[in-house]
Amino acid sequence: MLDPVGAAAAGTGHGQLASAVAAGLSLSGHKLVDEGARALLLYVPGVVRIDVKPLEDGLMVVPRAFGDAQLGWEVDPSAVTDYGKTAEETSLPALVAFRIAVWTESRAFAGRVLISYTRAVEHGPTHFVGHAVLQQVHPDA
Repeated sequence: MLDPVGAAAAGTGHGQLASAVAAGLSLSGHKLVDEGARALLLYVPGVVRIDVKPLEDGLMVVPRAFGDAQLGWEVDPSAVTDYGKTAEETSLPALVAFRIAVWTESRAFAGRVLISYTRAVEHGPTHFVGHAVLQQVHPDA
């Protein structure tokens, strides 16, 4: 399910690249998104998609698992350094990191997602750059 050829083909129209890593998949993508619009940033067919949405005072990241898969998703606490600051008070580009897990009865995947973003002007479009690494988790590991 973590096929780099399939992920690259499915994400080509969205600016996504995919490559194989040990027991998994690495994805990179970028997108220019207007404030309030929601856009696909990273996509693994049949497994998960990650959308981003720039907000006036922040960012919304929406992961979605497909089919009967369950999703675990959390912010990596070590990456939260600018909480409570306005965009003008934070260093640019902003960087957020997440931990992700996707599992079904027969398969499980886990990894990390990094999203960096910059906004050119107040309420203007936001440039997102995303990187994810997902690896298959074996039950005996």
